[in-house]
Amino acid sequence: MNLPLTDIQVLVTRPAHQAGRFYELLLAAGAKPQLFPVMAIEPINQAPDSLLAIHQQAYDWVIFISANAVEYGLNFFHDLTCFKATKLGAIGKQTAASLNKYGLQPNLVPEQGFTSEDFLTLPPVQDLTGQQVLIVRGDAGREVLAETLSARGAKVSYATVYQRSVTGSAQTLKQLHDTHGLDIICITSSEILRNLLQLLEPETWIYQYPIVVGSERISFYAQQRGFKHKIIVARSPADDEMLAALIQWQQDNQE
Repeated sequence: MNLPLTDIQVLVTRPAHQAGRFYELLLAAGAKPQLFPVMAIEPINQAPDSLLAIHQQAYDWVIFISANAVEYGLNFFHDLTCFKATKLGAIGKQTAASLNKYGLQPNLVPEQGFTSEDFLTLPPVQDLTGQQVLIVRGDAGREVLAETLSARGAKVSYATVYQRSVTGSAQTLKQLHDTHGLDIICITSSEILRNLLQLLEPETWIYQYPIVVGSERISFYAQQRGFKHKIIVARSPADDEMLAALIQWQQDNQE
């Protein structure tokens, strides 16, 4: 059977605990994926006071930035009924799906898109005068959501429930480059790309490879960092969309 990615060497850089399904999809498509996570995500040890204030019904809105924010935030609670007394927002359908797994139905999810900017276009968050909003996220997250909601009248608090760190070895990555002849690299966040380049400094061989990225914003960042080779933009960082972009790239190369 002629598989769409037969023998294509794909470097997968997303955190290890999130790479399993994508790895299996790549294998099923005939690819030879190489797992090389350049970011680790770990829960914090103690629940933030801002998060525990949900018990006192302190917020009008609780907005989860990511599936990781859902998992690591809700793990601090034995009883989730306190979340049913507030409105829940989810940045993207994957985040919403994670809430559903815990029996929670978000009140607000973008129909299209998966970014803070997409969430901010929704009518219910245009005027938040006097409302209390909690954003559940990881450390060093983007500020655009909080800044915009504050400008619309909300009092915004953060609950940081996980932390990120750089992982990986430049020597191991160089060995993958030398021995496997990588064909393409998958990048699902700007931070992952930043970590990858940080590991390799000052080497520049990585720039020769085409990359598949999960958004236009990541593409723009890649261009800023010096990627002049082909950048393929998937419709989203989701596994299925990244796979579809890889298959389209391979088909275009064969024409």
